[in-house]
Amino acid sequence: MENQENNTQNAIHRATNSSNIENDDNGEQQILNAETSSDLRNGENISEEASGEVLDPMEPKFATTDRANDLLASPTSSVLLGYGKRVRKYGFRFKKSDIGNILTIHHTLEQGAHLIRIRIAACCFNEHSNIFVAIDCRGNIFVFDMENKRHWQLIEVILKASVIMPWIKRPNQFLVGTKRGQLLLLDLEKSAVTKALAVSSDAIRAISFPGQPLHPKHLVLVQTGYDAILINLENFAATHRLSFDELNISLKFACFLPHSDQIFTCFTNDAVYIWSSVTLNTLRVIHPIKARDRKLRMQGEAAITAEFTICQDYENAGGGEYFVKCQDADYANGLIISYCCHPDNGLLCLSTLDKYLLLLNTYTFELQYICRLVDIIIRECVFLPHSKEILICGLTSDAKSMVVLNCLQKDSKFRINATKPKSLTISYDYKLLAVVNNCGEINMWSVCKLYNALKRQEECLQLVKAAFKQSKPVGICVKQKPADTEQEDHVNNLIKGLLNRDSLLAVLCEYRWFPCKYRTLIWCALLELPYNRREFQQLLKLGIPHIVKQPAKNIQMHNETLKRALVRVWSCLAHWCPVFAHSKFIPQLIFPFVKLFPRNALVSFEICATLLVNQYQLCFELHPLEPSNYLGLCENILQLYAPELCKFYASMHVGPEHYVWPMISSAFSEVFIEDHWLCVWDNIVARPAYLPIFIAVAYNILQREIIVRLPDKPTILTFFHEPSPTDIRTLINKAYDLLLKCPETLHPKRYMKEFQPIPKHVYPKFLNYPREWLEKHEQDVEKVQREQRCIDARIRQLEMEEMKLLERLENGLRNEEHVKQVKKMEKLYHDSLKREEERLACQRKMLMLYQKEIRSRKVEVAAQVQESEQRKRALQMEKDLELLMQSIECEVCADTQRC
Repeated sequence: MENQENNTQNAIHRATNSSNIENDDNGEQQILNAETSSDLRNGENISEEASGEVLDPMEPKFATTDRANDLLASPTSSVLLGYGKRVRKYGFRFKKSDIGNILTIHHTLEQGAHLIRIRIAACCFNEHSNIFVAIDCRGNIFVFDMENKRHWQLIEVILKASVIMPWIKRPNQFLVGTKRGQLLLLDLEKSAVTKALAVSSDAIRAISFPGQPLHPKHLVLVQTGYDAILINLENFAATHRLSFDELNISLKFACFLPHSDQIFTCFTNDAVYIWSSVTLNTLRVIHPIKARDRKLRMQGEAAITAEFTICQDYENAGGGEYFVKCQDADYANGLIISYCCHPDNGLLCLSTLDKYLLLLNTYTFELQYICRLVDIIIRECVFLPHSKEILICGLTSDAKSMVVLNCLQKDSKFRINATKPKSLTISYDYKLLAVVNNCGEINMWSVCKLYNALKRQEECLQLVKAAFKQSKPVGICVKQKPADTEQEDHVNNLIKGLLNRDSLLAVLCEYRWFPCKYRTLIWCALLELPYNRREFQQLLKLGIPHIVKQPAKNIQMHNETLKRALVRVWSCLAHWCPVFAHSKFIPQLIFPFVKLFPRNALVSFEICATLLVNQYQLCFELHPLEPSNYLGLCENILQLYAPELCKFYASMHVGPEHYVWPMISSAFSEVFIEDHWLCVWDNIVARPAYLPIFIAVAYNILQREIIVRLPDKPTILTFFHEPSPTDIRTLINKAYDLLLKCPETLHPKRYMKEFQPIPKHVYPKFLNYPREWLEKHEQDVEKVQREQRCIDARIRQLEMEEMKLLERLENGLRNEEHVKQVKKMEKLYHDSLKREEERLACQRKMLMLYQKEIRSRKVEVAAQVQESEQRKRALQMEKDLELLMQSIECEVCADTQRC
């Protein structure tokens, strides 16, 4: 009987990867291609002891079937609950995880040849956070005792459950809302629904308890459809309904604010209304979107508290296929799509469709913080309470990940890959976080471990930033302090310890390139740069070699700073090894790397030196000719895998020095755009030194349909000096495929040495070039230069003699011309004086005439003045006579009147 029970339990615990799961119409998932073995998702065998405890230590799960099969299992303990039936309890274990996923739960059934996984409809923790209740889409109710690590299934079934909440006043009692608009009271002790109330015909979307005692007590807010209804739990009846029919808007969210009797509601026009639960009147109306826009207009970027970029590093980093993301967001219900309330510090977080997190103060209802999300939308969020930080855990809109953000710090973020997450539930003590996904699983996370993982990532980013603070270019007279050097070396050692080769290669295998933000640091770690500052300083003190000066002047660049950096690195390479001063392709080879580190000449030099010693170790064997041996390796591999293309090249008289060497000598910078070039060099830096050979061959093979249609040789040569559209992922995969399939007889690893990093405190000489020929060439050049200097000296002497003769001739001509000019000036002055004398004589005559005319005018004026005075005297006398006559007449009249 015991064996039969164990076999039955093993049969019902079969599952496969979530990739083999299909959804059905009843909220279930059908697992296809089920094996007869008892494997879980990770392929680990599951067996049960007599206690029914799951023995898989890595990923504890539970699976149940119907009650008939349950009775066959041997229970851990029996508890007599309602209806006289016995409830079996089974044990589980928490798994160890550095990130924090301590438990994974799913409900899987076997039906014939298929396995059916039932999705979870609702779940929650109780007030003390020691009980976790989950209801699946078939109405089965499962209870998890987090303290004793036991789980069991209740006898009661609740169909169409949509939300579940614990009754704060009464332990072991839960309120369950259904999609049919019913509110049920579930009692765990009785394993039964004790009360039921038909609230509405619409589904219940949320249940919320007030933050402080109200009058009357035992009220709960239920959001159903577009209504918000207050329920009295004492008599289990609806008492009030929030009235907003006259507002002509629809309700989106409704809940009680923490530690308050006020009700928060949000509508489809993005307006937030604050209600009094006592008077049911509106206390405050807030428009968060308008407040955000107004704050951004007034303060600009200063209003943004933090800005987060989550997915940019790996999405379309390498080009290739670019997918157009059509706008599928529903703006009919406004921009606000989710909310969450902080339990302690009075913050309300609103997530918007236009990629913002708005944090409002629930006391003043002012917009306190604005966080911008560059490439994600948070569709559901919860606060992770912390005394000094504002942490938010959210589900992204792409249904692929969960993120933890610190709203007060820009770079404080943590991304967790998740499979179709649907909802979040946090315990009341804020120690556990339950994530329900659409695949029928509940992942239980430890909030403490999530916070620790976030802090570890912050520490790593701080080390990365410290390593990436590129100082000014090293000067000749600048002396670095030993303490600063030791500190920077310590930081570099820490970075190397964090970025180990195995973990970086794992990232490269999965994505085929490194994240853009940390690419340069990863390159330095993979190339094991020694940062020999003292030795590099000595090379800088040698200045620019004579043989580099003239070619450096011919480099045409608009950016003078970048040009000086290029010449500086080239000069150091020339002092380190003379062959690099004579190689004409060195500037175009090192230019992309100098451009990548324009202000850090040390890193640029050491990267170029490491690549020349390893990846380009065979490219200077026949200097100044092309490396025929190196190119022969490429030609042999191409002949093996693309013989038709080689025949075409032969017919057009095109050799590997035409279709391979231009790419190798320019470090592939001429045939790839910048993003593609970086992805290619991610792989070259991390892989063996002969990978460039296979990349060049793969490029020819992938572009052969274009190449064979080119009409002539000049066009073919031009093709390898300009970029062409390329799927970079396909190119890299093709290069790896050629590397793995290449026969041993043709494989470049037979002729090339393994990677050798530059050691500390020394730059070893590069010797793989014709040294005797180069020395003889330098002697010949020196001899020619000496002869040229002699010829130049003789030419300068002859030029000096010629200059003296010309100067003497010029002096004689200058004196003769001076005499002529003096005579001409004397004559000019004499004529000028004569003309001035004539002009003065004429002016004297005119002056005499003017004087004579003035005298005659004076006489005339005197006569006129005399006549005028005489007339005035006559007039005055006439006036006196008239006055006398008038006085006489007056006297006569007076005498006449007296008589």
